[in-house]
Amino acid sequence: MLPDKKNDLLYLLNILESIEKIRIYTANTQDAEVFYQLNDQLNFNASLNLLANIGESVSKISSNLKEEYPKTAWIQIKNFRNRIVHDYMGIDLFITFDIITKVLIKLDKQLKKIIKTKITEKIFDIEEFKLAADSAYYKHIKFIELL
Repeated sequence: MLPDKKNDLLYLLNILESIEKIRIYTANTQDAEVFYQLNDQLNFNASLNLLANIGESVSKISSNLKEEYPKTAWIQIKNFRNRIVHDYMGIDLFITFDIITKVLIKLDKQLKKIIKTKITEKIFDIEEFKLAADSAYYKHIKFIELL
């Protein structure tokens, strides 16, 4: 799908779902090197894939929404996605772990606030929101927090 404000809700939910999965994959991990080795690097590789997915979703969010929320690091997120995809072997483990443990927390809060605001303003379709809440695709999102 191309950027279209009608799809912004789904892209934001996709990002939140990816963040929640990354939280699962990094749970109880306080050290970047331990995280890297966890499950023979499975958790690290899955998290990188999800970070790339987050960047891809960001690239599809409408420019109107991005302009309305300039404090969200849209460009940096997309640029990190490009780094993961095009320079996979050059990804710094410690920077990645810092992004996962610090930056994603802030992003999560920002996106939840955007969704709440847009639902309240009736910009996002509440029926689409309800369908997403019932979908197994978004099973890790706490939808009650978004209302």
